[in-house]
Amino acid sequence: MLRVRATPRLPIGGLTRDGAAMSSGPPGVDLKLDCQPSQAGGALLFPYTLENRGNVDIYAMHALPTRDPAGGELRANDQAVVVILGDDGDVVLGKFAPPLPTDRRMAYPVLPLARHLPPGARLEGRIEIPIPLAETSPYFPDLTLRKYDVVDIKGVVFTIGYWLAGIDGLVARPGDYAPDLFVVATRDTRRSARRVFQRFPTTRLQIFKRTDAFPRTLA
Repeated sequence: MLRVRATPRLPIGGLTRDGAAMSSGPPGVDLKLDCQPSQAGGALLFPYTLENRGNVDIYAMHALPTRDPAGGELRANDQAVVVILGDDGDVVLGKFAPPLPTDRRMAYPVLPLARHLPPGARLEGRIEIPIPLAETSPYFPDLTLRKYDVVDIKGVVFTIGYWLAGIDGLVARPGDYAPDLFVVATRDTRRSARRVFQRFPTTRLQIFKRTDAFPRTLA
């Protein structure tokens, strides 16, 4: 079983530390996610570390492929995040495989590029998200203001997705436009992905909830 490592409670602005990083995985998987959220001006800041304390290599999701608006070239955007409001009032946000649209067929899914994290390795990252929060996915452009509902939220679930090496025929190759990151493929790449997360209760935080066919069910 995956060992869960607890962290102390610590109030930080409108967010409160809420204990453990949680995940699930086969024997040998032991990940420690440590996030120290804060608020600065008009943004929420999520500096984090992810440490592989197990004996299985993992590929941690790190950046979404996006096209440069000027020249159209693909680039790795480590600030692109997925933001989803759950039925329980918590907002799931971070770097993970976004739910597929239900209003169209996709030729292929949009999946993050990953960093290789062998046993004993540790990565650092930082995400900055403007306030107010708004539901976001690489499959959907922003809406006009009148097409959102403003909703109070109960908590933020900071989430990092990952793949396990040696599972489902995983193949990882360096990205053509981001050689320090890996494009991961398995027999079913979306369903092979797992997540590790930390929850932070919130006060006085709201989200712009989309009113279109935005999917909210995580695989």
